[in-house]
Amino acid sequence: MKILVSLDSSSSSQRAIDFALARPWAEDDEFLIVSVIDADRGDMSMASAMTNPNQTFKAESQRIVSDAKEVLQNYLPTHKFETRTLSGPIKNAIIECAKNWSADLILLGSQGRQGLNRLVLGSVAEEVLRDAPCSVQIVRRKFSRREDQS
Repeated sequence: MKILVSLDSSSSSQRAIDFALARPWAEDDEFLIVSVIDADRGDMSMASAMTNPNQTFKAESQRIVSDAKEVLQNYLPTHKFETRTLSGPIKNAIIECAKNWSADLILLGSQGRQGLNRLVLGSVAEEVLRDAPCSVQIVRRKFSRREDQS
């Protein structure tokens, strides 16, 4: 199975990693860990907009996927891991990557927004679930990491 794990810097992404660590995977499962630099991001400061606006976001995205790969490899040492930093609207980038990589499963966390925040900001997880070319696992609650089986 090919599992695309989509992460950002939120606590919901940590829950997705914890879920991946708690679940038993087949020996030949492959993981692609991605983080998306949101092309529509509107929270750039004037100073960063005057320099290279994507440099900071790209470095953060690379750190996120690198850190996640290290954690996952420690718990799942026999599995294959790959990382990518994507750019564009988040939902579109995740779905395109899943299509191009032929993912069997997309794993991502949900912020759990409700009410007006959800109406105004929307839900990337919901959009991915609706338009994904494969199964989607949305992680909402905290999972305990499985114990080392050494």
